[in-house]
Amino acid sequence: MATPASNPYIGPRSFTRKERELFFGRDLEARELLSLVISERLVLFYAQSGAGKSSLVNTSLVPGLEENGRAVLPMGRVSGELPAGVAEVDNIFVFNLLVHLDQSGTDPARFARMRLSDFLSNLSSPDGQTYSFDPQEQAEAELIDEEESPICVLIIDQFEEIITTHPDRWLDRADFFRQLDQAMQEDPQLSVMLTLREDYVAALEPYTPLLADRMRARFYMERMNRDSALLAIRRPAENYGKPFAKDAAETLVYNLSLLRSARSKEPRPGQYVEPVQLQVVCFQLWQNLFVGQEKDCQETEISKEHIKSAGNIDDALADFYEHALAEILQKCKVSEVVLRRWFDHKLITEAGTRGTVFQGHDSTAGMANEVAQLLEDQFLLRTESRSGASWYELVHDRFVDPILQANRQWWQEQSALLRDAQAWADGNKKDKSLLYLNEKLKKALAEVEAHRK
Repeated sequence: MATPASNPYIGPRSFTRKERELFFGRDLEARELLSLVISERLVLFYAQSGAGKSSLVNTSLVPGLEENGRAVLPMGRVSGELPAGVAEVDNIFVFNLLVHLDQSGTDPARFARMRLSDFLSNLSSPDGQTYSFDPQEQAEAELIDEEESPICVLIIDQFEEIITTHPDRWLDRADFFRQLDQAMQEDPQLSVMLTLREDYVAALEPYTPLLADRMRARFYMERMNRDSALLAIRRPAENYGKPFAKDAAETLVYNLSLLRSARSKEPRPGQYVEPVQLQVVCFQLWQNLFVGQEKDCQETEISKEHIKSAGNIDDALADFYEHALAEILQKCKVSEVVLRRWFDHKLITEAGTRGTVFQGHDSTAGMANEVAQLLEDQFLLRTESRSGASWYELVHDRFVDPILQANRQWWQEQSALLRDAQAWADGNKKDKSLLYLNEKLKKALAEVEAHRK
C-alpha cells in the first residue's frame, strides 16, 4: 500500500502510463475502445476537450494493446514548426509526424521529402520501446518470417491539429490522408487510431473518401458522469489507505456537478463532472489533509467535516485560476488588470453565468488569441465550434464564483488609485457614451499596473 506522503490525485494534467493504478471511472470505455482498435484497422476516437482522451490512451489503451500482442509506436502529432536547418518540406503534416515517431535524435532534414509509407517500412525497434528510422537494420529484420512480426498500432494524438495548424498548407491535408491510406495498403500489419476533439470531427468529413474505409469505425467517449466521478474520487484514496467516509465522496460529486443558469439563482446538480476539476479539488483536499501530517491522520477517514475544513472546493478552484493566470503573465505580454477584467466582464455574465466570446482573426473579445489558447491549454477555457467559427467559454460553471471571489480579493490588495479606477469603470460600463473613455481607461489602467510592478 502506498503511503499518504504522496498524492493519489494528479491535478490539472493528463495521466501518464506510470499512473495507471490511479486512473478510475473509465473501465467500460477502456474495454470498448480496446476491442474496437483490435478489430478495426483505422479508428477515430473523439471526445470533448478535457474529457480525458489522453489519460485513457496512456493508462488503458496502450497497455491493453501491448498485452494483446500489439506493438505500439511512439505517440504521433502532426503539428510543429520547421526546425533550424530545414527550409522546406513536401508535406508539413507528414514531416511533423515523422519527426515525432523517430527517436534516434538524428538530423530531421532527411525526412523533408520522405513519404509516410517509406518511413514506416524502415522504422525499427531493437527493444520494442525505442523506435528509429534505420533502413539497414530494417532490411536485416525483413529476413524474419512475416508471420512472426506483430501488428503495429500508430496513434496520432490531437489530430484536430491537421485543421487548426498551418492554414497556409491546406493542400497538404488531402495529401496526408492519401499517404496514410497508401501506408496502410502497403503494410497489412499497420493499424491507426486518430484522437481529436469532437468539435473537429465534421471538419474531417471532406477527406473520408481518400481512405479505404472512409473512417467508418468511430468511438465517442461521453463526458464523465456522476457514477464514474464517484469511482475516480473513492478508489485512489482507498488504495492509499485513506477511504472516504459515508456520503463524503457523494458530497464532493454533488458540489462538482452544480450548474448555474440565468433562470435560477440557485445552482442545480448537472449530469456530468469535469475530470480536471475533480483532480484539482481532490489534489488540494489530499494536500491539506495528509501531506506532512502522516502521524496525525493514520486512522482517519476523509469525512464531510474534512471536506468542509480542509478541502474547500471554491478555494481549490480559485487556486487553480490563480495558478493559470500566473502562467499567462509569465509567458505573455498582458496586463494583469486587463486579464482579470476580461474574466469579470467577458467570460462571466452579469447574471453570474458563463459568457461565450468569439475568436476573431487576432483577438478574442479584445484579448490576444495567444492568451486564450494558453488558457485553454491549462484547462481553464474550452472552445466550441459553431457554424465554422470558434467560441471560448469557461470550462465549467463551477469556476464562476471562485474566479469572481479571487478577483475581488486581488482588487482589495491593490492601491487605492487602481481600485477607484476599477470601480468607476464598473459603474459606467453600461453607458454607451462612455465607451471611448472606457477604452482610454483600459490603457491608463495598464500603465498604472506596469508602473506598480
